[in-house]
Amino acid sequence: MLLDIIDNLPRLRLSSSQLRIFLWLLRELGAREVPSYDGFRKTQKSIRKLCVSEPTAEKSTLGNHFYVNDVRESIARDLSNPEIAKHLHFYPEETSGPVSEVWQAERWKEFDPSQLTPMFSRGNRQFYIQEVSELLDGTYVIPQNWIVFNGELCADCSTVEISPTGWIISPNPLRRIQSSQFRFNYEDITARVGDVIPWRDPTVPTMPNPLRKLAGGEDLYVVMVPIWADDVSGNKSKQYNKHINLYMVNSCIPGKLLQQEYFVRFVSTSPHATSPEQFSAVRTQINATHTDPIRCFNAYTGRNCRIILQTPSLPADNPQQSEEASHMGGNANYPCRKCKVGGTKQEKESDEGYNAFYEPGASRSAVEIKQQIEEQICAAMRGVDKDTSNRQTETGIKDKVAQHWIEILLEKAKEMKKADPNRSLESVVEELLAWYQAQPGDKMNPLFDIEGLDPSQDTPIELLHTILLGVIKYVWSMLNSSWSDTQRNLFAIRLQSTDIDGLTIPPIRAGYMTQYRNNLIGKHFKALMQAWPFHVHGLVTPSQFALVKSVSALSSLLWVHEIPDMEKYLADINTLVANALDSFGDSDPSKIIIKIKLHLLTHLCKDIRRFGPPIRSSTEVFEGYNAIFRLCSILSNHQSPSRDIAFKFGSMDGLKHILSGGFWLDLQKGWIQAGPAVLKVLHEQPILQRHIGWVPADTIHPGAHLSRINFLSPIFWERTKAFRSLHSMPNMPSPKSLWRNGISVTAQTGDRCVIGSWVFGRSFKDNELVMGRIIELLYCIDPAENSTSALESVVTLDLFVFGERPHPHLQCPVLLRPITDSQSVVLKATASGVSFIFNAQHDCSMLGCEASALQPRIQERQTTDQMEQLVSHKDNDHFVMNTFGLHNAMLLRQALPPHLAEITALYDDRRAHHDQLAAKVRVSQTAKRARTQEKRKATTALNKAKKMARQAEIDAHDIEEAEHNDHSEPESEDDELDEDDDNRPAKRPRVRK
Repeated sequence: MLLDIIDNLPRLRLSSSQLRIFLWLLRELGAREVPSYDGFRKTQKSIRKLCVSEPTAEKSTLGNHFYVNDVRESIARDLSNPEIAKHLHFYPEETSGPVSEVWQAERWKEFDPSQLTPMFSRGNRQFYIQEVSELLDGTYVIPQNWIVFNGELCADCSTVEISPTGWIISPNPLRRIQSSQFRFNYEDITARVGDVIPWRDPTVPTMPNPLRKLAGGEDLYVVMVPIWADDVSGNKSKQYNKHINLYMVNSCIPGKLLQQEYFVRFVSTSPHATSPEQFSAVRTQINATHTDPIRCFNAYTGRNCRIILQTPSLPADNPQQSEEASHMGGNANYPCRKCKVGGTKQEKESDEGYNAFYEPGASRSAVEIKQQIEEQICAAMRGVDKDTSNRQTETGIKDKVAQHWIEILLEKAKEMKKADPNRSLESVVEELLAWYQAQPGDKMNPLFDIEGLDPSQDTPIELLHTILLGVIKYVWSMLNSSWSDTQRNLFAIRLQSTDIDGLTIPPIRAGYMTQYRNNLIGKHFKALMQAWPFHVHGLVTPSQFALVKSVSALSSLLWVHEIPDMEKYLADINTLVANALDSFGDSDPSKIIIKIKLHLLTHLCKDIRRFGPPIRSSTEVFEGYNAIFRLCSILSNHQSPSRDIAFKFGSMDGLKHILSGGFWLDLQKGWIQAGPAVLKVLHEQPILQRHIGWVPADTIHPGAHLSRINFLSPIFWERTKAFRSLHSMPNMPSPKSLWRNGISVTAQTGDRCVIGSWVFGRSFKDNELVMGRIIELLYCIDPAENSTSALESVVTLDLFVFGERPHPHLQCPVLLRPITDSQSVVLKATASGVSFIFNAQHDCSMLGCEASALQPRIQERQTTDQMEQLVSHKDNDHFVMNTFGLHNAMLLRQALPPHLAEITALYDDRRAHHDQLAAKVRVSQTAKRARTQEKRKATTALNKAKKMARQAEIDAHDIEEAEHNDHSEPESEDDELDEDDDNRPAKRPRVRK
């Protein structure tokens, strides 16, 4: 088993040669019962068969071959894995409190109740929707849906009234009833009153619910399965080895867990088949569960159950999401996959067209897109290329699968017209339509055939590619293109001087960022957007400074894990998006209609309302998972990469399932799991947990402190800063009690706070919320001297308060020392002491701090003689709260006074401002097109001149060669030359016979 573990560690893959050496080494060391290589592989296959099947071979409509792992098996393993099953959430939730999960948002509620988990189970009874049930008080009701309301499972029910003439459904409004109030289900009632209930109401739904029969008496659940797709290189080198990959997750699992690689499931890959071709196979598997649910074991309930799959969303980068929505992409005349904004160049540059890019347009829909694709196919049957391409240009709709058929139909129509010019167009279309309908396989995007999925709307805005590699990257490029080397070096010095405590980012490498400014990745942009508003003063124009602040302010609210008040949050996001777009317009108006990622920001609010916090639609975990795929690709045999890679991922999933205590079906023993010796391997070996991407739940211990090593001398209480702050209070520690300095203290949020950290906390004196910088961490080591005090460990803060007004340039809260005698405050280092950490920066822009400090450069962990410049702060009293930071952003806003947390719009009359920008765009774009046209003409003329010069050179060479041949031929005695030959164009001598 241990050998199998080593061979299936996702990020520590072994080649066959390495494994053979490892087995040889074990034998040389005298280990007993070491298998041969072939024997080991045979044993692996037998272990794999316990819970994983072979990849399925598929052939697409276009004739490409690839292999697919069964998504149904992946979900079945989730249910039968006790480490996963206990976290699964099967019902949408309606809450008046914070929204943190996708099931608390609106997307799940958009499904018909019959497409969601249709029953609630208590013991051996299943209470299905659309079936009559009896409550504890004897009332008969028909549940219409199951939904979690304020933490309790409920049903919205119609009341059933019984009269002498029959049973009827009451017209009264639906009642929301807790699941605990249900007593008897439909089967219990029919067993008492008879198989046929005497309904008088003709609108009563069919009973029993057809889904009850589909479940076969077992519990029936619906699991949501988002599917990710993208093109990925199978190589680690720069040589691109394109593969199209599909991964999935189980979104019934809490979003915090889904950020772990352990929960990502590989579906398929192919260097040949496109994503629509692979989606076709996945579509078939998902739709099959609607008529033949997955049979599996629920490790949480200990009961057999059945599973139906639904696809709520398609996370991916923007080009991939456009392809999934059968959209032409961001360079089309209608560049948005979600709405119909756009038009010709002239239309987009008009006042109306330009303003439209600042707002979400009329939504697209799957039904409409399918209709437009069908119209394109019908147009292709008439054999006119232009007609089909015009329809695509005028709508922005172009489907990869349908395009295959369109090209075939166009060619066939042309051939038929050429073969019989007198044939009517109607007969050509009729014959082609019959041929087209008779062809097997997909005729258009298979995603349109997944029930409840609309690819145009269910492709949520993704933070990595839209914000970090889109909006932030655009700003970074604009700044660098306008900076000189001197300005860039000054920015690097300021950026390197950033205090990153409270930002949860790795150390900033400012020199690297500026040197390789055109090759930064997501983590660099994430660091930049949290710090650059404090460092660009004096280096940018006012419009650029406004742009930097607006995009950072927007970004700070997008990486939140929990939304306390959805309506207020969406209102703030709407204002921040408007400010960011208006700032872009002020800096470069043409970018609004050129960069589609800017327009996509206008769809953020709708996506957040439907899918929850944007971080829940993040694809960074999938991007990280690509590293595992590359290792599998490199170590495949490269003859059948799709099969080999799918096989290996299945093997790794099987190993994780067994180590986690997952159950599998044994035909003789039923559902079984590995023994205790195998299960403790994962739970007791942190190194294995890290290698399989599983992070066990970490319990937060607020107030926990880490002390300094014991050989440091303790200090008396009377010599501490805390003593000077609390000396007048009763029941304080003895002045001679001994205390030791600590290293860190844990906040309520789990943050590790050290000396110099900025925190909010509760004052020991009056339990008031205070703010400041930690200057002392103490814990008592002399309990006998401290017996009369409640203090065992304390945190001393250098106290700061908010300024009355925001910073005049940054619009962030200003932090000032209070004008009182008490300059410090003491917090208990307990669970209620330190609330959370935040980031603050020195107010260098107002005080004019200069890059005059020097410190030795560190290389190879050694101090060198080389010096590097840093900013020298002029005092230690003026700071600005960094509201652009991502960490604890919502907690920070809740702690601010209302007037400092308010978000205001840049422009009151945005439309008038946009009209002014549109006028500038028309001028600039017209001039740009004129320059492009002139350049094209000049290039054409230059190419023509080069071609003529080349032709003249060729002609001259031919003439020279001909003359050379003439002189080299022996002269004939019969040749007669005209006396005027020297004055004529050279021509071949003629031999007279």
